[in-house]
Amino acid sequence: MTGATGATGATGVFEQFQVSENSPNTSGSSAVSITATPVTLKTITITGVPTGSRVWLTGVVGWQATLGSSAIQLQILRGATLIFSINAHAAGNNAFATTSVNHVDITPGTGNVTYSLDALAVEGSAMAIGGITFTGSLINP
Repeated sequence: MTGATGATGATGVFEQFQVSENSPNTSGSSAVSITATPVTLKTITITGVPTGSRVWLTGVVGWQATLGSSAIQLQILRGATLIFSINAHAAGNNAFATTSVNHVDITPGTGNVTYSLDALAVEGSAMAIGGITFTGSLINP
């Protein structure tokens, strides 16, 4: 059984690519505590965004449950506005997981637009252990 197919969006040209990642970007390259309070893992700024553009955002976070079975939520924010979130679960203490995000902001506004990749624990606690990558591409109409 398959779900309904969504409408095909407008086409465009990639004009810009921004990335924020660990260096080195390997497992163990981070030690960021993820608790019930959101923490910013990475931030990027797309510059010179014209009217009618879209921004394609992707990210990946390596993390480890640190208090039994844990669940985290990865969030993408445009400025202070939450525009995307997804939950992930790791069963068992010290369990490792990798969670990715992929979202297109169809209403980014204009000018310089800052995005952040945040994480928070929705069950238990966790640690972002790397690699961590957050990217954005400007798509002009």
